[in-house]
Amino acid sequence: MMLGCAGRSDKPNPAAVKRYADQGYVPDRHYESTVVRETWTIGSKLVDVTVLTPTPAGTYPLVIYLPGLGETTDAGLSWRQSWVQAGYAVVSVQSSQYGPQVWSSPSARAGEFLAVAKDAFSVPSLQARAQLMQDLLDRIARPPSGASAFERMDLSRVAVVGYDLGAQTAMIVAGESVRGVEPLHVPSSVKGVIALSPYADFSGMGTHSNFQPIRLPVLSVTSPLDKDAYGLVTAASVRRAPFQYMPAGQKFLLVLPSAPHSFLAGAGGSTASEQKDTAKGASTTAQGSGADANIMGEEVAPSDGGEHGTRGRARASGAGGPGAAQQAQQQTQIQSVTTAFLDATVKNDPIATEWLTRNAKRWLGESVELLSK
Repeated sequence: MMLGCAGRSDKPNPAAVKRYADQGYVPDRHYESTVVRETWTIGSKLVDVTVLTPTPAGTYPLVIYLPGLGETTDAGLSWRQSWVQAGYAVVSVQSSQYGPQVWSSPSARAGEFLAVAKDAFSVPSLQARAQLMQDLLDRIARPPSGASAFERMDLSRVAVVGYDLGAQTAMIVAGESVRGVEPLHVPSSVKGVIALSPYADFSGMGTHSNFQPIRLPVLSVTSPLDKDAYGLVTAASVRRAPFQYMPAGQKFLLVLPSAPHSFLAGAGGSTASEQKDTAKGASTTAQGSGADANIMGEEVAPSDGGEHGTRGRARASGAGGPGAAQQAQQQTQIQSVTTAFLDATVKNDPIATEWLTRNAKRWLGESVELLSK
């Protein structure tokens, strides 16, 4: 289905986008959302969080969102809003160490982004992030008496979603085994994991054995263009490895035809050519803007900019340029498939399960892969 305007195929037609979305997976109810920014004590650390919840009174299943390297907790708005609208409370958590300030480090200011990324994705870093997740999961399993932050969350039904660096952490929650990282004690309340741009490293590690312990349902989302601008993952095909080596049982892989790594961040993304150009200019941007720039040369929403700041970044990153109609379609595809996966695994919804396993492929079309095992 073409989503562009007549004679302007590069510009998405909102009516066509809506018609296409309505033919995909549509939850029973559409909720308005409320946003709150808080600081939580997790373990011994103070961590900034952004909480999106449906506006109507009630309790809702919880989605924990882990942003990518250099992102704030306002990241992933396109995805988080779609899940809240479907009836989930979404908590975005980012350690300040890996937020925007990472681009103010001496290495980043010198343009050594590969060194920054290698350090962030290293085993010691992963162990620290895994410990933070363990502390968060422990707090969710035994929330303090009178903890207002959790009053509107159904803590018996939880999913973990991560993008980029966050996806690496999310896969540890799913059960991935990495030498040097302590396995997590994941409560039974965690029902599934989504990895947006999953990370895999073939340098001297037993890939098969790393992913074999995974027993939770997992949805991986990637693309042939899913190479990061750091220069860390230069062959997008390696991102298919987690799905390939995980044991069967509610495992899904969504492969979009033309979604750059930045697009999977859920803030508008860029075309392949724009991604290449902004990567070339990342050094100048980071040096000139410090903590207000990320590796893609895109605007980072200020801490007090709220959801409007994130939407501003989507516009700055070229969401309305060439290829925007296809990007709008791919955004809708990610929103539908991830929401169906959450409903199937977290809410145990048989309609969502049937759509995901039987109807989704026909709606997605031949250019999109949806594999399952």
